[in-house]
Amino acid sequence: MALLKRNLWTLFLLTLAAGSVILVLLLLSFWQSIVAERNSVHSARVALVAQSMDSVLRTQELLLTVVGREILRSGALPQTPQHSAELDRILQENPVAIGLGMARSDGQLVLVSSNLDLGLLPNLLRAKTSRDSFQEALVTDTMVLGRTYFLGAINKWTIPVRKALRNPEGEVVAVMTAGLRIDGNAGVLSNSLHSGAYDRVMLARASDGYVQFISEQGMGPEQYSKLRYQAETLTDQNPHWKNLPTADIQLSDTPHTYRILRDQQNYLGAVQFNNRFQMWVMSETLMRPLWIRFFKTALLYVSIFLGGFLALFIIFRIIAVAEAKRLKELMYLSRHDELTGVGNRSGLSASINSLLRRKQSFMVAVINIDHFRGVNDRFGQEYGDQVLCAFARRLLSVVDEKDVVARLGADEFVLLIKAVNFQALESHARQLSHQLDKPLELEQFPLQLGASIGVAVYPRDGDSVNTLLRSAHLALYQAKKSLNDWCLYREELEQAYIRRVQIEQRLRQALSLGQLTMVFQPQVDDVKVVYGYEALVRWYDDELGQVGPDEFVGVAESSGLMPALGKFVMETSIREFSEFLGAQGKMWQLAVNISVLQFLQPGFANDVLSLLSRYGLSPKQLVLEMTESLFISNFDDVLAVLNELRKQGVRVSMDDFGTGYSSLSLLRTLPLDELKIDKSFIDGLLDDHKVQNMVASIISIARSHQLELVAEGVETEGQYLALMAMGCKLFQGYYFGRPAALAVGPKSPH
Repeated sequence: MALLKRNLWTLFLLTLAAGSVILVLLLLSFWQSIVAERNSVHSARVALVAQSMDSVLRTQELLLTVVGREILRSGALPQTPQHSAELDRILQENPVAIGLGMARSDGQLVLVSSNLDLGLLPNLLRAKTSRDSFQEALVTDTMVLGRTYFLGAINKWTIPVRKALRNPEGEVVAVMTAGLRIDGNAGVLSNSLHSGAYDRVMLARASDGYVQFISEQGMGPEQYSKLRYQAETLTDQNPHWKNLPTADIQLSDTPHTYRILRDQQNYLGAVQFNNRFQMWVMSETLMRPLWIRFFKTALLYVSIFLGGFLALFIIFRIIAVAEAKRLKELMYLSRHDELTGVGNRSGLSASINSLLRRKQSFMVAVINIDHFRGVNDRFGQEYGDQVLCAFARRLLSVVDEKDVVARLGADEFVLLIKAVNFQALESHARQLSHQLDKPLELEQFPLQLGASIGVAVYPRDGDSVNTLLRSAHLALYQAKKSLNDWCLYREELEQAYIRRVQIEQRLRQALSLGQLTMVFQPQVDDVKVVYGYEALVRWYDDELGQVGPDEFVGVAESSGLMPALGKFVMETSIREFSEFLGAQGKMWQLAVNISVLQFLQPGFANDVLSLLSRYGLSPKQLVLEMTESLFISNFDDVLAVLNELRKQGVRVSMDDFGTGYSSLSLLRTLPLDELKIDKSFIDGLLDDHKVQNMVASIISIARSHQLELVAEGVETEGQYLALMAMGCKLFQGYYFGRPAALAVGPKSPH
């Protein structure tokens, strides 16, 4: 669960990181788009203004040249300043200019347009504001732009332009001058070129850097005429201009974008140089409004991003909580039994391992419900599930909260009892057995079931989950075998287990190699005349020696070998007995013991009848002996098979009658032909009055139910005579003959 939770939040963090990267890239892209947009605007504006300004200046240069030459052709220049009608006419047709004039090479204006006050005309060569540009005009063939200044003769701010007129010898004979209008609201030098409060368009002279014109909100010639512009600043502050000298930019006819820090303000703009008129054309914007625009949009993006990831976090949180809940449920289911709600094998192993790590002593009790299969067969699986749930509740009620109850499967449970007092182990186990013997409260009716308990203790009986459970199972097996309610693990049980494993392995080989044999013990009537034989299986192994049926039959039942063993016993017994009868010429009966597992094999009845037919025995000569446990566990199935066999004449005998708790109730419902008194009653017949009374009762029951009665295990004449006196007519035991192979012939009865 921790891994899944870590992976889920790792995915969230990766998603957050990826989203953050995408957000940063989007914001960067948006910022770049804002900058690119403004650069595009400035570049387009600069190109337009530069082109327009170049066109205006070229027009003015041509106009000044043409007008000046016409004036020179008309005659000599006057000695004193005069108004010129020709200049007035030209000025009227030239709205870009606010005044026109012609000056001598000494700087004295001699002809001016009539809107200029003759008394306020400056000497252009002497006036500080015009001297530099006038001198420059004298030495150059192109029109020269002067510094923007206030012309008192017309009472306006203007950009002066001057064009020198030369004679054929190249000598300056006059200088034409004009003042360009910068106070209008239209035209290339209007104050409407900028867009917005943080935008500006600027013209600056290349020779001295003085600003000639700025179109900017709140900015007039009074402010900008004193400003100077340094082109080198752009090169210093723009890395992409480092390898582009100012001279190269001046030779270029395209705009160049820039960023610059000026007067503690960041600007973004574009610049283009007019090489003919030595003029910089710039358009720029303060970065602050771009940042504001960016941050507004970025705030929206970030808000959407944070909102989205908050929603995503909530979704992941819901998924994590749901997943944690689901994993908790899965973990619970992986460690708990679905039917009863107690722990399962996995949960039990985890609990045991936890105690093993702490080196804490504890007790493991494996509990098996006695005859539970019979409950399922009798009342159905649904009722069986109710029994298991009730049994689990009973177990929970008899242990402390710190202890663990688990179900390993079917009807097998485990108690893990912590902090065990070794001196009180037997008392603890006995008390547990007593509690489990109490009736279970079910919906239909109370049900009393016994339970067998095998107990192992850490660290005495094992140091791991497997060894402790194995030890407890060995003790459980011993408890069932000895018919005790509980059993504590002992070392000799391990030897018994190894013995069973050896028997199982050797028995498999013996069955495959046909190493088992059959012996037959005679059954006699009240005058000791043989009327039949009981078939008994025997096994001698080269490694194990003689192994008794009481050992290997139980191993065969628990290991799944019983069907094969039963088939061998049935077929061999019928075949050898048939051959023996053929030699004797008798019609004796044959009794064969049948186990539960053998009896419930599919087609069992057909197989028996087929064997009888193959070897020429009548079904009436066969007696099937079975214990009452067969009926208790599988009553309905057994009853159906019995009825099928009895219809064909096969007789049925209940072996070891009287040793179980339900024998009497079975007599009313089972199709029986014979009862056999168990040897345990015969052994105490002569000494115990209670046994004598019980034997007398069994004989009476058989007589009242019209059943034949056979006393087995008769070993002395006294036992024989006592049974005769009680009314028993049929016998079997060492007193009449020991089991022997039919090949050598059974012993003759006494």
